[in-house]
Amino acid sequence: VKDKNKTVDFLAETLEMPKSRILEKWNKAGNFFFVAKKIKPDNYIKISKILRTTLGQGLELTPEYERIHPYGDSALDIVGAANSKNLGLSGVEQMFNRELSQDISKKRAKRARRGEIIYDRKLKEELSVANIYLTIDELAQYYVESALKKAVENLSPDRAVALVQEPSTGKILAAASYPVKDGQSLAFQFTYEPGSTFKTIAVSSAIDAGAVSVTDSIDMEGRKWEVARGFTVRDNQHKKDFLSIPEIMQLSSNIGAGKIALELGAKNLFYYIKAFGFGTKTDVNFNGESKGTVPPYNKWTKVDNATKGYGYGVAVTPIQLIGAYSAIANGGTLMQPHLIDRIEYTGGKVEKLSKPVKIRRVIKPETSQTMIKVLQSVVEAGSGKRAQIKGYNVAGKTGTAEKLGKDGYGKRSHVVSFCGFAPATDPQFTVLVILDNPGKYSFGSTAAAPVFHDIMERLLAMKGVKPDQLDFE
Repeated sequence: VKDKNKTVDFLAETLEMPKSRILEKWNKAGNFFFVAKKIKPDNYIKISKILRTTLGQGLELTPEYERIHPYGDSALDIVGAANSKNLGLSGVEQMFNRELSQDISKKRAKRARRGEIIYDRKLKEELSVANIYLTIDELAQYYVESALKKAVENLSPDRAVALVQEPSTGKILAAASYPVKDGQSLAFQFTYEPGSTFKTIAVSSAIDAGAVSVTDSIDMEGRKWEVARGFTVRDNQHKKDFLSIPEIMQLSSNIGAGKIALELGAKNLFYYIKAFGFGTKTDVNFNGESKGTVPPYNKWTKVDNATKGYGYGVAVTPIQLIGAYSAIANGGTLMQPHLIDRIEYTGGKVEKLSKPVKIRRVIKPETSQTMIKVLQSVVEAGSGKRAQIKGYNVAGKTGTAEKLGKDGYGKRSHVVSFCGFAPATDPQFTVLVILDNPGKYSFGSTAAAPVFHDIMERLLAMKGVKPDQLDFE
């Protein structure tokens, strides 16, 4: 600084600060100190104009970054929150707090002879994080949040969650939860017994292993099947003595699914359940992700083996279930789910994090095609009729699971759901809707399937996906 007094006068006038305050800071700090932070744009312009003059010698303007959410409260449960000091408290803000808040250039700082710190400005520009982009599509997120809000208003569930995934890549395009809490997403943290949506896992596994064929006919035991002494499974929704595999799924037969699970066997069923990604965190990059529960098969009883065929005795997360359905939709491959698309650094470097990653092949392509047709029949002629979308072939499965309470399983408390994909001939989206304890007479078919319909219909229109029904005009 050439003239201390003139510099102080200029700063005091421009920043509207007392001279005494500036001098006090100067005398305490010595050669380097911050005069003010977060200055007004007009003041920034005034100071920048004199930086190259004698008056401006010794002054420096340092950019200061502030975390903002471009889409407001959309996906708030995923994005999370940061405090006034720009420290992430939850969600993505917390997960990437280090990257968003640290000044990496300080690691390469050095001291000059007189003790002042000289930062590696070039390194800071190259490595400081400017933006983190999610895989969330803002329009898809709006559709999901709107549909879920409507369902909550009409049915008053304790909790609700909806997810959209791109089956070919694993990208999460939308995720919404109710109630909404900063950085607490039911999509990754909620665990529940899935009920009949899990029949898809058991049936596809049995077909893939050759334990059953899609043309098999299963004896319904008079719609009252004693699995073991003291444990009986009933089918009250039909009056048939035998059901084919598609009919078991259409009518959501617990007897049929339980028998198929026994035919596959505990060891093989356990293998497929794990292969589909259950009982393990997906590593979707979200703090607090649950892994669910899949007990080891060597501890299963015959009843355990049977009930897992229709979704009891296992605890899953929404992200796991939608990933399994996406695997069936894409030809049989479990994909790594992605929530973070890319990280952009101020120096121009871009780190891509959402490149498609194949975890493993779970079922054969021919099994996938068979199951797509079976799930399509559920929507066309079974419990999933309310998921139908004019002009499109939709594949999916309903679920209504009684919740375990102090007195065992009861019909007064239940989780209803629908998971499916469309178009069935070339799946573009997988959608999962879960409503925890909705109205008294709500089921997966009557409560969750219509929400799925509303979301999927708008997604297909958003992407301009052409109808795949041959007779559609």
